[in-house]
Order: sequence, then structure tokens, then C-alpha cells
Amino acid sequence: RAAGTPGARAFLRGLAAIGPAEVRRVAAKAADAVRADEPSWAPDLGAVTPGQVWLIQEGPLDGDRLVCEFRYPEGRDLHAVAVRLSYGDVPSEIVPVGDVPALMTAARQAMQAELCTVQPYSPAAVGERLRTVLDGQGTAGGGARTLPDECYPALALARHRISLLP
Repeated sequence: RAAGTPGARAFLRGLAAIGPAEVRRVAAKAADAVRADEPSWAPDLGAVTPGQVWLIQEGPLDGDRLVCEFRYPEGRDLHAVAVRLSYGDVPSEIVPVGDVPALMTAARQAMQAELCTVQPYSPAAVGERLRTVLDGQGTAGGGARTLPDECYPALALARHRISLLP
């Protein structure tokens, strides 16, 4: 807030939309206090609608990749969050996907080459499963776990998006 720049205001809007629950209200108030211009897309931060969910399995021992699609208001800007779960539902990778059609084309090509399977999956089942693992609970070992470092760059976005699934 002290910086007072357009970038600082956009960053605070991002925190207010998808940041940890305990800082969202404070970040929104701080963004409101900054008198700098705001990008035209700022009001859409966090305002997405879930779409299709896909399960991609590359082999019985490689775990699952769950791809959850989302769109901004008026159906704009299809994007996704892909979460790879290894044995015991341990998250090993979280990737924001900007080009969903290219990802799904590559997955279908891999499926035709018999390198993986691709199937639609229940958004409600995926929502429950991913909320559990992204909150560090998991199913193996019976207790809370620390997520791998590779998961942290996209964790806030993934937690927000997955919270919108049924």
C-alpha cells in the first residue's frame, strides 16, 4: 500500500481475490486505499466459473493428473489448473495452464499412442479430493504433510480455483 503504484494496487487486488483467507479482507482494504490506476482486468480477479474436469493417467504407478478448467465472466479466457498426484494422493506438481486446447490436444495424441488415458471426471469428486490434498492433509500416513517446493508458486491460485468446484 505504501508504494502507491498501479502495480502495488493490482498485487493487493490479487491477494484480495486469491490470497490466503486470513489476508483477503485486509488486502482489499489496502487496495481501496491506493489512489493509483487499476488495470481493466482487476475486477475479474477471482471471478471465474468452473468448467470440465479431466483425469489423465500415464500409467498405474505414475499417479493422476487432474486438469480443472475455468472461465472468466461471459465465458472469456479458458484456463486450467493441472495438479499431479503421486501415490497416496501426494501433490507433486501444480501448473496453471493458459492454453487448454493445446494441452488437451497433446493429451489426446498421447492417448492415441497408448501412453496415457484421458477421461472426464466428476468436478465434485475432484473438488473434494484436491481440497484435501492442497490443504496438506492427504490420505497416506494419516496426518498433515508439507507440500513439495514445486507446488508453492501456483498454490494460492490452485487453492482458490479448486475452492470453486462443487
